[in-house]
Amino acid sequence: MDLTIAQISDIHVGQINFLPEKLDAAIDEINSLDPDLVILSGDITMMGFKDEYIEAKKYVDKIDKRVLVIPGNHDVRYMGHIYFQKYFGRREWVHKFSDELCIIGLDTSLPDLDEGSLGRGKQKWLRRKLNGISNSCCKIVVMHHHLVPVPMTGRERAVLSDAGDVLDILTQGGVDLCLSGHRHTPYAWIVNNTAVVTAGSTSTKKVRATINQSYNIIRLTDEHIRVEKKDVSGDKKLMAEYNKIKGKNYVITKS
Repeated sequence: MDLTIAQISDIHVGQINFLPEKLDAAIDEINSLDPDLVILSGDITMMGFKDEYIEAKKYVDKIDKRVLVIPGNHDVRYMGHIYFQKYFGRREWVHKFSDELCIIGLDTSLPDLDEGSLGRGKQKWLRRKLNGISNSCCKIVVMHHHLVPVPMTGRERAVLSDAGDVLDILTQGGVDLCLSGHRHTPYAWIVNNTAVVTAGSTSTKKVRATINQSYNIIRLTDEHIRVEKKDVSGDKKLMAEYNKIKGKNYVITKS
């Protein structure tokens, strides 16, 4: 296996701080990168309004490769989940690309709240789906809310409320990589052999002090998972590389 995934997140179309030139630049860079697929991990809009979704869809359609999308907390405000389903499809999904890669998307949002939750029903669904996938397959789970507190983001207020239960399901289910957004800060952890990676914001001014607008570039091989942060119109930096040992065991070689 040798696959490249671009992860963008928190584009916030419709926000007063939205930077359309950054999003256009990121899309041009991703198209030039020519990844195997693109993941958009939520907060596509600011308030979940129809006109925001229409504009966001126009941006997503500029991406040459297949884009997998999940909603974030901003996308379900004012019943925005209805427009999400109209313009982007199902809020939970399973895509098996081959015997080597399967990606599961989850909606962790709660109506009109910043915090998120998976809930017992979706937990059971996720556990069942993961158990049905061979451990020889690379398993990726995508959700908007972060599972592990992210450094440099101040007081923790909006982590997934049932993060402990979800982490247990992921690690017991042999998930290789969990991708999220929400905090506008790129970071990578390793938890019980699962790489937990958050993305920064691609196109809003609401980033922390020295953090730039960015997206993640993830390369998957049989030997490692490599995660790089790419500043929009700027430098690329290695965030983490996990060497695979005996299938599902990892060691951090760089961070």
